[in-house]
Formats: sequence, C-alpha cells, structure tokens
Amino acid sequence: MNQRVSSAIMAIPLALLVIFLGRACLAATLLVLGLLAVREFYNLAQFSGYGPLEQVGIIGVIAFVALGYLGIQQGIGLVVTCIVILSLTWQTLVFGGRNAIANSAVTVLGSVYVGLPMASALMLRYAGGERAGFGYLLMAILTVWATDTGAYYGGKALGKRKLAPTVSPNKTCEGAIIGLAFGVAAGVVIRWLGAALLWWPHLGLGHSLILAVITSVTGQMGDLAESAFKRSAEVKDSGVFMPGHGGVLDRLDSLLLALPLVYYYVRLFLS
Repeated sequence: MNQRVSSAIMAIPLALLVIFLGRACLAATLLVLGLLAVREFYNLAQFSGYGPLEQVGIIGVIAFVALGYLGIQQGIGLVVTCIVILSLTWQTLVFGGRNAIANSAVTVLGSVYVGLPMASALMLRYAGGERAGFGYLLMAILTVWATDTGAYYGGKALGKRKLAPTVSPNKTCEGAIIGLAFGVAAGVVIRWLGAALLWWPHLGLGHSLILAVITSVTGQMGDLAESAFKRSAEVKDSGVFMPGHGGVLDRLDSLLLALPLVYYYVRLFLS
C-alpha cells in the first residue's frame, strides 16, 4: 500500500468523526485547517513574486468560520467587503501603495478562496436540519474523494491524452472522465443510503445526480486551480501536512470550489 492510500485511510475516518460530532468540533477543525491553508496560499503567492497581507487574510478566514458557526449567511458579503477595505487601507498606509493592485487582489483572493468554503461547510452541515445537513456534507466530501480516486487510478491505468499539460502534466482526459463517473456513482449511492436512513427521504434522483456532477466537476477544477498556483510558485507541494499528500491546500483543493456551490444549490433548490 503506497503512502498516499495509507494516509487517506487514516484521514477519512477522522474527517467523518469530526462531521458527526457536530458544530463546535467541526468549526474548530475547519478554523485550524483554514488558517494553515491560507498561510500556505500566501506562501505560494510570495514564491510567485507577490506580497499578500497575511494578517488581513487570517482575519478574514476567522470571520468566515465565525459566520459559518453562527449560521449567518447574510454576513458573507459584509466580510468580503471588510476584507477588501482592510486590504486596500493596509496596503496604502503601511506599504505605501507598492504593487497595490496585485498584492491587494491576492490578499482578498486567498481569504475568500479558503474562508468561504469553511463557512459553506459549516452552514451545509445544518442545511435542512441536522440529519439532512450531515448527509449533504457527507455526500459532498465522499463525492470529491471518489472523484479524486477514480481520476488518479483511472488516469494511471488508461490515461493517454493530457488534460492540462502546462498546469498538471500527470492529469489526463481519460482520468477526468473516470473520476466524474466515480463521483456520480458515489453521489447516487450516498443518496440511496441517505434515503434509507431518512436523512432526506424526498431527495430525488435528479437532484442527487446534479449535485454529484457539480461536486465532481468543480472538485477537479479546484485541483487544477491549485496545481496552477503551485506551477506559478515553482513548487511541488503547497506544504507538508500528511505523508504522500503535501500540504493542507493539497488535501482541500478539490473541496474549496465544490463546497460553496453545493451549499448554495441546497439552499436554493432543496431547503
């Protein structure tokens, strides 16, 4: 068993336990992961030649997690606005406006890129009630894991055509398609399991398929986006967090784009 698989086997039960234990435990875990992830993002930005304002980004991530914990969806826009204002003010008064556009933009991007999914995960956990929210979050995470697994091993076995050779040379079109198939299959299985356990007895097959496709596709796009960040920084991993998996961003990249879309889909169409 390689290091990648053994690390995943240890991480998956821990993640499921944290989700099961509820709001406070999940919020504390996401806060720690979010702070580690945003620091890794800003390290990548520095390697790429930018000067992000790390303190501002950290404040933003803390605010996002607090909103998610309290379930105040309406405050997300306010947090983004405050991050923009604080970033521009800090850049102007402290750094004298040097590279103001790029540095402020990277600061805001890092905070929202990491913080919004943390808030989305917390709010998704209780969307439609505790049992339904547990199922929705579980569906999102397992669909992403199934997609990653299918794309990794399917690409190794059958991959021929490069998906994005300049960003991630090892990813293939065949792997992406197999990953999508695995993700959709996982979504359907979790929907059946959730209906049997009365998490969401009225969740139709159509909605579960749409959710699975959204999660799988955005998960793969999140993986590619983080690969582009690392390519720009000329590093192999975002950090060192788990053996065989690199940093926190390397582990969460697929979820960072998927979780907000899953949450808003649930809020718009299923709540």
